[in-house]
Amino acid sequence: MNIYLVAIISPLITIGVISFFVFIFRTWIIKKIQYAVKHSYDKKLAEIETQKEIRHKAELIAELLAEWINKNEDKQKLNELTFKAFLWLPPEIASELSSTLTNKPDALDVRKIITKVREHLLNESDKLPDWKVIIFPVLEKKA
Repeated sequence: MNIYLVAIISPLITIGVISFFVFIFRTWIIKKIQYAVKHSYDKKLAEIETQKEIRHKAELIAELLAEWINKNEDKQKLNELTFKAFLWLPPEIASELSSTLTNKPDALDVRKIITKVREHLLNESDKLPDWKVIIFPVLEKKA
């Protein structure tokens, strides 16, 4: 009788142990795939957020320089744009921008400021020559 009991219980235990390990392995594989996919999407989302932030900062500098070139009389708007730019620009570029906006004799051209900001925002991976930046002449408004 013992032999029959062992003959029945032994395969059941073996099947149980194998089933347990298959379940654990299957769960581990599923979780590993889920985390890999989540990591991939999180990485892409971070890249998109970085690109949005870069675009926003570039638009801020572009708007500031456009308003300044057009001799905008709205000093509050110019101050707001300048303050926003100075909050994130590195000291060197902020100083050069300040010299340009105050028309100092040794100040950089607007084109050079734009290319320096591009290099900063794009981590110096962008080498657009400053002469390629187009600035349209501002016509005086007729009264």
